[in-house]
Amino acid sequence: MTTTMRVALALFLLAGSLMACSSPPAPRSGASSATPSASPTEAAPREAPAVGLAEAGRVLREILAADDAARASGAESYALEQTRDAQRDLTRVAFTSTGLRPPRYTWGKPELLVPRLKADRYPYWFAAVAERRDGHGRRRTAVLAFMKQYETSMWQLSFASLLYPGTSPPAVLLDDEGYATALATRDDSIAISPHLMAPLHATIAEEGPRGFAASLIAPGPQTTGYFDEVEKIQPDYRTRGLLYDSLFAATAFPIFALRTTDGGAVILYSLRRTTLRQAKIKSAEGLVPVPKAVRWAVPSQVVPSMLRMIETQQDVSQVARKGAAERARIIGFDGAATEVTGR
Repeated sequence: MTTTMRVALALFLLAGSLMACSSPPAPRSGASSATPSASPTEAAPREAPAVGLAEAGRVLREILAADDAARASGAESYALEQTRDAQRDLTRVAFTSTGLRPPRYTWGKPELLVPRLKADRYPYWFAAVAERRDGHGRRRTAVLAFMKQYETSMWQLSFASLLYPGTSPPAVLLDDEGYATALATRDDSIAISPHLMAPLHATIAEEGPRGFAASLIAPGPQTTGYFDEVEKIQPDYRTRGLLYDSLFAATAFPIFALRTTDGGAVILYSLRRTTLRQAKIKSAEGLVPVPKAVRWAVPSQVVPSMLRMIETQQDVSQVARKGAAERARIIGFDGAATEVTGR
């Protein structure tokens, strides 16, 4: 999809979201819905959540322990069983790019972010924030999301990203029992509906500070930074007879959104970045460079005519309430090249 088409689509979807303000959004599977009204003298009984805090804690511990066991033994297939969606792609590459010796992590005490979901609405999911320590002792704050697709499905890790260093976790709104509020993918009570965040993020990454989405999303390394990177690299490639371009797109992977204490939301979603390096003239053939980070897939410093890289990215964004002046901010990112082809 071209940038022009994506902007047009984003405008169309955003207009539809604004027009829907007069009626409540239909909750998606796994999203919370309004509590039934009660008489002033008798409060309506609160429905037990589909996923309890204790169950969420158990699931998190079991999956992270199984993941570490798989990494320690090089058991790629076992590790993939614990994951789904974008996280499965990133886990696969963690094994294949290291000769089945992926990095291992230890984890601090998690903060569980469990939405009060309805028992009859799958998928079930919850999020968590925890300190992640690698084998060199480096510490980062990770944001995780776990998902159970159907009643007969197993719990799996769907999403894992890292907050920018020095960034505090978003203040998620919790009720008096410690449960969060999930937002439907088309919720219109925040400045950018969850389903629009990824396509708008893709737009600012390609169009930069002068594009349509720059008025909605703040500048940063994973937004305008990508645009600046391409603008810097393209002239050098052009003088060498090479083409360099980078395109971004939303994915079909799940979107997770939770209400924050300021009335906004934290949104977890995935993007796909496709970067192309190609010889455009005869004298440039055989000189298309292969970045060191992907030589596990294409074991050469150069390829004859073309290198195509697809990167799977997982982003954490913070979006203000509807009507607020603040632009959405990307506060967390992780990703890797998951498909690489050269010829």
